[in-house]
Parts: sequence; C-alpha cells; structure tokens
Amino acid sequence: MAFVIKVLALALGVFIAVGLFAVPYFLKFQEVAHMSEIKINNQIIVAEVVSKAQEREQGLSGREDIGINEGMLFLFEEPGIYGFWMKGMNFPIDIVWIAGEEIVGVEENVAPELGASDNELEVYYPEGPVNKVLELKAGRAKLLRAEAGDEVKIRPLVKTSD
Repeated sequence: MAFVIKVLALALGVFIAVGLFAVPYFLKFQEVAHMSEIKINNQIIVAEVVSKAQEREQGLSGREDIGINEGMLFLFEEPGIYGFWMKGMNFPIDIVWIAGEEIVGVEENVAPELGASDNELEVYYPEGPVNKVLELKAGRAKLLRAEAGDEVKIRPLVKTSD
C-alpha cells in the first residue's frame, strides 16, 4: 500500500511539474500563433494579427510603444473603406493600406490626439477598398520605402490547422 501511495505521489508531482513548465510555453505558443511575418521591399516586420471586431477596435490603443520591426496587421473578411483613428494611442504610427497583396496607400506619422474627445478625433481612410491594414511605428514606412503598388507578402510564424 505504501508503495502505491509513493508511486501516485511521484506521478502527481511529475504531472504538476510538467504543467508548471508547459503552461508558459503553451501561452507563448498561443501568442506567436497570432503573429505573422510581413515582407515589404525585402524587409521584414513581425506583426500581431487581429481579425475579430473587438481586437481590431482595441488595436494598439493603450500600449506605450512598439518596436521598429513590429506592427499590427488588421484583417477584414471583405474589402472595404475602413476608417482608423488614434483613440487611446500613446505614440505616433504609420498606416499602410493593403488590398490583397499590394499596398494601396500609406499614411505616415499619424500623431496621437491626446485630450481630444471621440467626435474630435480625425479618422483616416484609404483611397480605395482594402482588406488589410498594417500599423507600424512612425517612420518605419519610410525606412521600408513602402508606397502604393508595392507587393506585400504575409506568412504566419506558426502553421495552425484551421
């Protein structure tokens, strides 16, 4: 009987230890699973991908900053004229409007409008329908030499089965 209790205690200990070590890796995997590599003019950006309405609404709002090679890629099911504003933003960004695999426009150095009410915030729109929008640290679009007509390649960092 004592032997069975020791084996069960050991098994429980191993199970707990594996769980404690596995959970952080699983959470990191979940985070990376929502990231994509964006290639523009042979330069790479790693972007968090958001496709749900609530995620798109939140966007980069409330964050203190993003890195020079980071971004947020907004995906839309249908092409459209989607407006973007700087509500809750703490730093300036560049907005890259994308239709399919092509840049259709770039809005550079869009500054936060601290203290402005929602109805005072400027709303930025693409010149034509888009199904993706890439937000970058201000100045990064210029470093990418991103302009209308440029090809955009998007590759998930982790292949998931959907």
